[in-house]
Amino acid sequence: MSLTRLLARPMLAAVFVADGVDALRHPDAHAARFRKVAPLLEKVGVPPVLTSDATMLTRVGGGVTTVAGLMLATGRKPRTAALVLALVNVPLTVVNNPVWEARGKEQRKELTRGLLRGVGLGGGLVLAAADRNGKPSITWRMSNYKDHRAQIRQAKASVKDRYTA
Repeated sequence: MSLTRLLARPMLAAVFVADGVDALRHPDAHAARFRKVAPLLEKVGVPPVLTSDATMLTRVGGGVTTVAGLMLATGRKPRTAALVLALVNVPLTVVNNPVWEARGKEQRKELTRGLLRGVGLGGGLVLAAADRNGKPSITWRMSNYKDHRAQIRQAKASVKDRYTA
């Protein structure tokens, strides 16, 4: 593992681990923010069953975020952990930064900054999820394998033709 990955993964994961632990220990503040956007989520089509118990949903989200963040930080299944965090990051960013509810120019600026910060973290997570640690993609490996097998078949046929003629 490169030094960059060794340092960058825990740095990226730290935000999510801290937020996840806070959601587990103090779910009320997180649930209150969620309750503010619950009507909007229901308008969009999220079933009310998913939004009925905000505290439990907050704790589950906090647990998932904490575990995935620790996995990313320690390098255990980092691509899967980064993908999970990226998927969880989208609703968290929207819930924590409701720009449409801003009252005043300063509050709108602050919420927009938070929204952009969340989008930036999401971009970093997508990059971490796509990082193959220097290894080529499965598509390239399969193509290379097929090419290699074709070359071997051609070489065998050439040798066979030379000695049978």
